[in-house]
Amino acid sequence: MPSDPFAQHPTDDTRGRILSAAEALFASQGVDRTTMRELATVAGVNVAAANYHFRSKDALAEAVFERIGQRVNTQRLGALEACLAAAQAQGQRPALRPIIESFVRPYIQSEGHDGLLLARFILQHRLNPTPMTARILEKHFDPMAKRYIAALGQALPHLDAVEHYWRYNFMVSTVVLTVTDRGANNRLARLSGGQANPGRTEDLHHYLIRYLEGSVGAG
Repeated sequence: MPSDPFAQHPTDDTRGRILSAAEALFASQGVDRTTMRELATVAGVNVAAANYHFRSKDALAEAVFERIGQRVNTQRLGALEACLAAAQAQGQRPALRPIIESFVRPYIQSEGHDGLLLARFILQHRLNPTPMTARILEKHFDPMAKRYIAALGQALPHLDAVEHYWRYNFMVSTVVLTVTDRGANNRLARLSGGQANPGRTEDLHHYLIRYLEGSVGAG
């Protein structure tokens, strides 16, 4: 159980404490294995208070992922717009690498649990979509995705527009599958005898960006 679930997002209000506890527990053991009673204990509130604010664990999970989506996409789109504005000011088309870096960075270098939870949420939606995951994706992630697809179009104008959609989708899939297997017993570390280990953040960033720049920009 996390020793300090409020370290990244301290707050005194009950609802905020429950959300912070949920983020920590969902990251460490997943949504399915977390109970409302456990959440209440970690948040320092009673179960009745947790149920009052969120009614159910599904409603709480939706609130958690919505909060993470807002946080991550604000950071990500800010970096993307800065990259595009700098290129425009110089009268050049934007470079592909900073576009990719702005997309990837929150998954592997964000504070707290945002990157892991975001990747798990997207993976959950792909494997077992629900009305909850669909609502969050449509509201918080579809507009962001369209902005990145448009940015790929600016960076790679020689490609057909349909290519930009495919390559964005492949980029997301690569990042999500890689980030969700970074634990001590991750498969890549086992296969390579520890030489290649996504648990080492600097290595993960280096090789992931290098691969995506080559694959997304190919042709």
